[in-house]
Amino acid sequence: MRNHFNYSLDEMARKLGLSKSGYFKNEGGFNFPGLKTLDLLQRSYDISMDWFLFGKGPMNYTQKPSIQPPEEKLEESSLKDISPEILSLVESMEQDPLLRAEMLVHYYKYREKREAGVSGKKTTPREKSK
Repeated sequence: MRNHFNYSLDEMARKLGLSKSGYFKNEGGFNFPGLKTLDLLQRSYDISMDWFLFGKGPMNYTQKPSIQPPEEKLEESSLKDISPEILSLVESMEQDPLLRAEMLVHYYKYREKREAGVSGKKTTPREKSK
């Protein structure tokens, strides 16, 4: 990404408010950028968090993607079973791409651990074979 903007290591670190060594650790994959850095990349440089975090889609947004509702609507009866906190979280994630990306990072890590059998929940051999 730094090369795309033709910035030196010093320039990119300065623009992101990081030390040269701090930026180097982020770029080299030794550290994960903090929320402040991710927010700055998204807001100032229009970097897609889907691209930055997951390698999906274009690097920059030409137009902010909107989250399209699924074609099949959830039945009212199934919506009442969803807690208000979850509904609020989903609504917030639709409004804030940075929050969405952050939550997806945590979810993918959780799912990876669970699939590897590392989660706190004990699985039976039958569950593992599914």
